Amino acid sequence: MSIVDLYEPYYVPVSTKVIEPGHFCWVVAPHIQPIPQILDVERSNPEEHEKVSFSIRNANRPTDFRVSERILPLKHLNLRSNEELLIQKSKRRPAIVMSCEADIDAQIDRILRQQGKRHLQEKFFYVIPCYSAQKDGLGTGFPPVMMQRIHCLLYRQFFPCPAHPLLQEAVARLDRLQVVVGNDPNAISGVGVRLADEPFATLRAMLIYCLTGESNSHLEVIKSLVQGVYYSS
Repeated sequence: MSIVDLYEPYYVPVSTKVIEPGHFCWVVAPHIQPIPQILDVERSNPEEHEKVSFSIRNANRPTDFRVSERILPLKHLNLRSNEELLIQKSKRRPAIVMSCEADIDAQIDRILRQQGKRHLQEKFFYVIPCYSAQKDGLGTGFPPVMMQRIHCLLYRQFFPCPAHPLLQEAVARLDRLQVVVGNDPNAISGVGVRLADEPFATLRAMLIYCLTGESNSHLEVIKSLVQGVYYSS
């Protein structure tokens, strides 16, 4: 028995035009490096400010993100003295929306628009990206030995997402919780399916447990059912 066996239905179809908590959406998920990588950019020659050369390195120098003088400006780059350009591999992945509520004050919004500071009050989404499981034990993704444990909620940071006509079998990684700002379709767009209410309630309880170590009675009952079967098999 796994958590997937406890819920029927596990998924519910929804409109791709709606993005709400529990819905799957497409997002650009960055690959997290243990050490951030900097894209060092400089002019190819002092006379040009559009042609540049660059190198990629780890952000491990004492002067990184600290005050430094950039004497020659580069077109299209507006780096302040304590800012660096980061570079990350990213992949378009399905993700589960956990929250999309923000407090937006209309009067303050007008003031921020006038001051060019709209980023201080804007719509955002908390999403949990989903990473694929291996197919037949081959290729990239979570191997079967881990998937068995994930289906029995033995990892607080992983939640199983079984295969669906719109989704490959995957794992929602709570340890990759990210923020998407705004609702531009290039940054976030609906898949057309959502978690049913009961599995989504379990996922929310797991997120709280993952972040705080605090569990509720609902999650404890579910864990005792599926983990008991796992350890007795």
